[in-house]
Amino acid sequence: MTLIDELQIIGKDSAPHSGKTIYLAAGWFNPIQEKLLKEAYAALLHNQTVAHVHVPLLHQYEGSNPIVNGEFNPDQEWATATFDDDVSAIDNADVVVALLDASDQDTGTIWEMGYAYASHKPVVVLAVGDTFQYPINLMPAQGAIHHLANNNLETFDFYEINKRFYVGKTI
Repeated sequence: MTLIDELQIIGKDSAPHSGKTIYLAAGWFNPIQEKLLKEAYAALLHNQTVAHVHVPLLHQYEGSNPIVNGEFNPDQEWATATFDDDVSAIDNADVVVALLDASDQDTGTIWEMGYAYASHKPVVVLAVGDTFQYPINLMPAQGAIHHLANNNLETFDFYEINKRFYVGKTI
């Protein structure tokens, strides 16, 4: 079963809520990132302050899959369409939730955080791993309005996002 299949199953039985639209920025290039993405998506679907969660991986250009024979191998058409679709989805979101694997930070996720910040969208970050051993660059560390202390995405109030500073080492 692919990660896309697993995400579709997670989203299948979610009950609709009124609330905010979330853009879920996350890498999916290693087992930690995949697990984090699945858990965060499931938690957000149960959050009473979330109406919709946009997971870019579930909105692939013409239903394509950029992974061929286990390798990430996108063509230019896919890359251009994906970029445009992701930017549009960030523009339409109320909040960007960014998932960071401290030991293997996805540069695409960090770019999405920067674009959201420049677009005056609140960015909430969940970083997993030891951020003292694996520091996060000061730009994404400071660009988020709230750094979650733990994976409380199911109960986080997206209507009342208060400043919570990054805890860890920066580079």
